[in-house]
Amino acid sequence: MIECASTSDEERLCVIRFTVMAMIMALLLPLDRAFAQTVIDGSESVLGAEDAKAVFALVGKGMKDPSSALYSRLHRGRAGALCGEVDATNRMGTHTGPRPFVADTAAGFGGVLPDAPELRHPSSMAQYQAMQRTLDLYRANCTEE
Repeated sequence: MIECASTSDEERLCVIRFTVMAMIMALLLPLDRAFAQTVIDGSESVLGAEDAKAVFALVGKGMKDPSSALYSRLHRGRAGALCGEVDATNRMGTHTGPRPFVADTAAGFGGVLPDAPELRHPSSMAQYQAMQRTLDLYRANCTEE
């Protein structure tokens, strides 16, 4: 905490100190959201730092709070796809459990596999098409043959 004296020069100095500290905090707080995401089982070493960061960015686009995502079982799929599981939070802030995801860095596309209610009630045709694309990409590149 900053203590301020009652004289006008000391008050100005106090305001300057407070302003500088506020500016420093403002610069330190906004971190890249991709770096806040966590791989809980160490599997990011399979992909490497660049690909792991790409997964965080692509898969995180569709999340309400990508910084709270917990990734696991990261691995390379067929045709250059990056696969794994992600435990994201719902709108109430509760983790929903791990769900499979797929990312295609070459196409700039990534998504979490939708569950049945999401497929039955998409909010738009574009959302439905993105879910179908995710399912097709996952089936083609991440499932065991």
